[in-house]
Amino acid sequence: MQVQPIINAVQATLAGQGSLAGGDVAVEEAIEHLVSALAPAIRQAAMELAEQAACEVRAQLPDRTVDLVLADGDPSLRIADAVVTTEATTNEELDARITLRVPPSLKTLIEDAAETAGASVNSWVLDVLARRARKPAQGHGFRMTHSFDL
Repeated sequence: MQVQPIINAVQATLAGQGSLAGGDVAVEEAIEHLVSALAPAIRQAAMELAEQAACEVRAQLPDRTVDLVLADGDPSLRIADAVVTTEATTNEELDARITLRVPPSLKTLIEDAAETAGASVNSWVLDVLARRARKPAQGHGFRMTHSFDL
């Protein structure tokens, strides 16, 4: 969400209203002061709206983390998969076993992903399986895993 264009639009609107004063210098100066004073308030209001949007999106995407971040001074939403640990999801003992045969290329991908996540292969696979098993079946669609402007 780029805030500066919104501030510029408000400034232009107020300046346009000032022209109705018939060139009165005092009115034009008052409008200039008003515009200068409103810029921080408009920026704050934009931040509050962005936080409300983040709360709304967070409520609709319980399996995602939604963060409000500042990018070059402008608010932006960052959406990513929620981190789920197997320890937090269950108090059960890990004594059940599944034997799974996978191609060597997939095994390498899994090992690399676990290493990147800083987890053991077992923990990483448990986390992925737990998230996938809890997730309701979804139709066609897409998933955003990066930041976007409001």
